[in-house]
Amino acid sequence: MPDDQSQSPSQVEGPLLEQGGLARRIVQGILYLGVAQYGVLAIGLIKTPILARLVLPEIHGIVGMANAWVAFLNFFRMELREVVISDQTCDEVRLSVQYMIETAMAAVGIVLSLALRLAWPGLVTQAVWQAIFTILGVQFFFAVTSTPLYMLHRDIRQKVLTRLTLIGALISLVVSAAVAFMGYPLLSLLLDASIPTVVTGIGAWIVVGWRPSLRWDRQIAKDVFSFGVTMWTGGIFSKISFEFDDWLVGNINGETPLAYYQKAYTLAKMPMDVFAGLIGGIALSMYAQSFAVGKELLERVYEMTTWLLMRIIAVSSIVMLAAADEIVLIMLGPNWLPVPVLLWLMFLYVLGRPLFQNNAQLLISIRYERLYRRSIAVQAIFLLIACPPAVLLWGAKGASIAVSVMGVIGFLLSNWYVARQINVRFLPIYLLPLALTVILSPLAYLAGALVDGVLVSFLVKSATGGLIFCAVIWLFERQRLLDVIKLVSDQLAKKSEAPVE
Repeated sequence: MPDDQSQSPSQVEGPLLEQGGLARRIVQGILYLGVAQYGVLAIGLIKTPILARLVLPEIHGIVGMANAWVAFLNFFRMELREVVISDQTCDEVRLSVQYMIETAMAAVGIVLSLALRLAWPGLVTQAVWQAIFTILGVQFFFAVTSTPLYMLHRDIRQKVLTRLTLIGALISLVVSAAVAFMGYPLLSLLLDASIPTVVTGIGAWIVVGWRPSLRWDRQIAKDVFSFGVTMWTGGIFSKISFEFDDWLVGNINGETPLAYYQKAYTLAKMPMDVFAGLIGGIALSMYAQSFAVGKELLERVYEMTTWLLMRIIAVSSIVMLAAADEIVLIMLGPNWLPVPVLLWLMFLYVLGRPLFQNNAQLLISIRYERLYRRSIAVQAIFLLIACPPAVLLWGAKGASIAVSVMGVIGFLLSNWYVARQINVRFLPIYLLPLALTVILSPLAYLAGALVDGVLVSFLVKSATGGLIFCAVIWLFERQRLLDVIKLVSDQLAKKSEAPVE
C-alpha cells in the first residue's frame, strides 16, 4: 500500500478525468456498450426461450461437452488482445507480429484435434466431434480477424462495435431459430455460437481497413511472445478454473447434468456479463489510458469504477438469487427445473467473479500481468484439488460449491495485489452493498413466496430487492451517486472535439 500521507483519490483537486478528453470517450464508450449489451440481452430474451424449448437439454449438453474439450485441445492458443490495447504507440510492426503469432497458435489446436480424432475416434460421440471442429474453426476465424477488432477496443470505438454486435446477434437469432424449427437442433446451437463471431470479425476488417504487413522484428517478437506467454500461462490456469468443472461434470455425470450446470453457470455470470458488462467491456482500455496519463488519475478512475461496479453487481445479484425459480421458468421452461438449486450454490461466485475480473484488468493494464497470473493459478490449483471429490460425491451441486469458493479466493487475492499497487480505500466500496445482498436476497425471496403466479412472483421479488437496495444507497451514499451522475451528464453535455466512432 502507498504511504498513508499520500493523497487519496477522493481528495484530488481538479477535474482529472478531463485530461485529453478521456472522460468523454469513456462515457460515450460505456453508453454505446450499454446499447450493445442491452440490445443483445433483448435479443437473447427472445432467442433463449425459443432454443430452450425447441432443443432438448442433452443437445445443449453436447455443445457444452465440445466446449469443454476444445478448451484443452486448443491448449497452445494465445489471445493477444492485451498486446494491442496496451500499445498506445500503434506500432505497425508490433501489430503485424501480434497477428502472425496469434494466427499460428490458433492453427495448432486444429492440428492437434485432427491427430486425436484419427488416433482415438471413440473418445467422444460423433456429434461431439462435429461440435468440436466447428468451434475450433470459429476460434481460428477469430484469430484471423483479431487485430482489427482489438484496435477498435483499444481506441474505444464502441459505436462501431455496437453496430457489429447487434447485427451479429440479430442474424444469429433469425438463423438459429429457423434451423431449430426445421428440425436441426445441434446445427442451430452451433450457428448461434458462430454467427456473431463471423459478423464481428468481417465487420472489423472492413471498418478498420488494416492489413497485415507481415513485417517481422525479432526484438519486438520476443517482447510480444514474452507478454503472450505470461498471458497464455494465465490462460492455462483460466482453462482449468472455468472449464475443468464442466469437463468433470460432463464426463462423470453425463451430458444432461452438464447442460443444467452450464445454464446455472451462465445465469451466475449475468450480473457480470449483462448488468456490469457496461463497465467490464471497457475497463481494460479505460485503465490503460488512465495509467498513460498518470497514476493519480488511474486511482480515481479505479475507485469510481469499482464503487459503481459493486453496486450494480449487488442489486442484480439480489434479483438473480431471489427470483432464480421464476427466471428459469420464464426463460428456459419446465425442462430446466434443476437449474435454480445450482445457481444458489454459486452465490459467492455470482458476487466474486465480476470483482475479480475488474482487478485483473487493472493489473494487466499497468503491466502487472504476472500478479494476475498468480491469482488465477491459485484458483486453478484449488479447483483441481477440490472439484473432483466434490463432483464424485455430489455431482453438479458439488461443482457449484467448489466454483463458489474458488471465486471468493480469486477475488480476495487479486484485491490484495491491487491494494499493493494503488491507494484506494476498499471498505467503503464493498461493505454496504455486500451487507444488503446478504439481507435482501432472502427477504425478497420470502416476499415473492406470498403471491401466486410466476410472473407476479418475479415482479414482487425484483421490486422488493431492487427498490429497497436503491433506497438505502440513496440514503447513505447520495453524494457519491450524484458525483457519478454528474460526471456522466457533464461529459454528455459537451461537444466532442472529434466524432467518436
